[in-house]
Amino acid sequence: MSLTGSFGLGPQLTAMRYVRKWMKEIPAGDSICLRCESTVPDKQFRIWKKWFETREDINWEISEENKSFFFYKKRW
Repeated sequence: MSLTGSFGLGPQLTAMRYVRKWMKEIPAGDSICLRCESTVPDKQFRIWKKWFETREDINWEISEENKSFFFYKKRW
């Protein structure tokens, strides 16, 4: 299955809707971590990195080394 084709877009958009919902629901001091572990992790990371840099909250930390995205909900 393609990560960038018409079939890959739907599940990714659904996933991001759930992640945004979780960001509101998690208690202060908790976190969310997403890792790219597909069969083509470099491609998956490139796609998601572009998405996070242009469309998501600035508080997401992007780890090139671990191919992951991290959100921490501050206590205040």
